[in-house]
Amino acid sequence: MMLSRTAENLYWLGRHLERAEAVSRIIREHTKLLVDLPIDVESDWASLLSITGAAESYSERYSDADEVGIVSHLMADIGNPTSVIRTVAAARENLRVTRQLMPGSLWECVNRLHSTVATSAGNCSARGSRLDLASSIISSSQQIVGILASTVSRDDAFSFYELGRNIERADMTTRVLDVRAASLLSDGARGTLPPADRSPYEDVRWMGVLRSLGAQHMYTRSSVGSISGESVVDFLVEDLRFPRSVNHCLSRIDHILDALPVRKLPGERSAELKRTVAARSASDVDAVVLRDWVDQVQLGIEGLHGSLASTFFTPETTKSLHPSGRVVV
Repeated sequence: MMLSRTAENLYWLGRHLERAEAVSRIIREHTKLLVDLPIDVESDWASLLSITGAAESYSERYSDADEVGIVSHLMADIGNPTSVIRTVAAARENLRVTRQLMPGSLWECVNRLHSTVATSAGNCSARGSRLDLASSIISSSQQIVGILASTVSRDDAFSFYELGRNIERADMTTRVLDVRAASLLSDGARGTLPPADRSPYEDVRWMGVLRSLGAQHMYTRSSVGSISGESVVDFLVEDLRFPRSVNHCLSRIDHILDALPVRKLPGERSAELKRTVAARSASDVDAVVLRDWVDQVQLGIEGLHGSLASTFFTPETTKSLHPSGRVVV
């Protein structure tokens, strides 16, 4: 048996750690993209706010959408609930109250990550310091995944962590597709032209989309010919072998739910979400169509999250399962 609040903390541990790595990767790759593009090509820093859902909190605290303000808000602003410093602190607290279920090496690694972010986030306005911090966060996150993969039993504690991680991954991949990919498709969207006739920077920007999700190398291995918007979107949505594709995340979620009790509502929401994803027309990549599809997928992810919360994390629900208010898992 597991307390509902323990299951919830493990779920949010997975979400917060994944979010910290994802935001750090997006910031790092957007900063690196500036090196690959000429100075007269506009770099849209405001798009990072849209990807992370921080546009509203930013507008409340800042007047100009400039590089320093946006990066500071996303990495070091404790007033932004999706900032790296806040998500790492939240992950540390989630782990602190569930330490008895996880190895000591995980607690040590998360503590080091928290210390690194707390001491270095204030220097992120400088690009060199920002890149160093983002790379350090990504390396620590990969170390955490390695600890969990190699030393934690595949029990219910690990299942709730995995649920959180995969829901966050699916959400972030769709957010990148919504903002970055759809923007590229609407801007010039000359993917139907032969490579020699396209904008010289279009391929660089599409590679930036892939790098922001750690997908460049796997994409180049699986694709033949020059990069195209259609093939990038197909890869990030459809490829079951790539761990950050939407379909891979949903497949993992289904597998985890199969092993958990009281899964009727989450199972229904997961099935609805998979049908929404499958309804995308892979042969028609259009900015408006893609954004509409992403909106529906994100509503489905939100619905799946809500069903998990009401089924496993809400005491009123769990009391009907066991007199002590525990979830039997």
